[in-house]
Amino acid sequence: MKIRLLTISLFALIGASFSLWTGCGSSDLPGIEENDSAYERGRAHLRQGNEEEALDEFLSVTRRIVQSPQSHIEVGRLLMKLENRRDPVAAIYHYRRFIELSPESKAAATVEQLIVTAEREIIRKLPGEPYVEHLEALRLREENSRLKRELADMRVRLGLPLDTADDLQPLSTAAGPTSPSPPSVPPAPVKPPVPSAPRTHVVQQGDSLYAISRKFYGDSAHIDLIFNANRDVLINKRSLKIGQKLRIPPRPAP
Repeated sequence: MKIRLLTISLFALIGASFSLWTGCGSSDLPGIEENDSAYERGRAHLRQGNEEEALDEFLSVTRRIVQSPQSHIEVGRLLMKLENRRDPVAAIYHYRRFIELSPESKAAATVEQLIVTAEREIIRKLPGEPYVEHLEALRLREENSRLKRELADMRVRLGLPLDTADDLQPLSTAAGPTSPSPPSVPPAPVKPPVPSAPRTHVVQQGDSLYAISRKFYGDSAHIDLIFNANRDVLINKRSLKIGQKLRIPPRPAP
């Protein structure tokens, strides 16, 4: 029971740290980390094997630039690697920031596994016997999250809504049996659907066109649709500004 309570408290602390660090330490406007001198120095220190100096430089980037996914993942890795600065809780925060900033990155799945590895290390350091059941729950949680994302993408590709499982039935049977129409009465004409009005979205910290597309359409395939609808306020697809109001057009007809 003590181990269970300690584990719950510990992960509550991780969540609180994540919320606190997300809300501070970044500039109001997103920048480009590759053009930052601290980012370049961090990469140079890594090539020279000066990992502790590299960690300090990458931390500097994450505190000043919102769009700094590569710096976040480097900080997470170094916080798990350097013995004298090892901090799994902080590493989990930076891994999560990477996924939030680059949800469509090829490295996202690997980073999710790195989060599980860091959580396991935290649990292994708890007093008493290893909390085996919780470790298995972590594995199942990650698998469940992956399956949910795949299911959501599949439903979008099939043109099905995302909020009910009943719509996964074959289209030929989903509507159920219908009564035949009297042969002498012609079927009523089908009215075309009325297009829905465009929605709006206020850009938040960590937003990207990929994340906004996934939020409103269920996948990230509509970034061009959002960008073209907001060319009057967007210079390019990376020029989002916190507080900016974007028009979200209706999904185009298939």
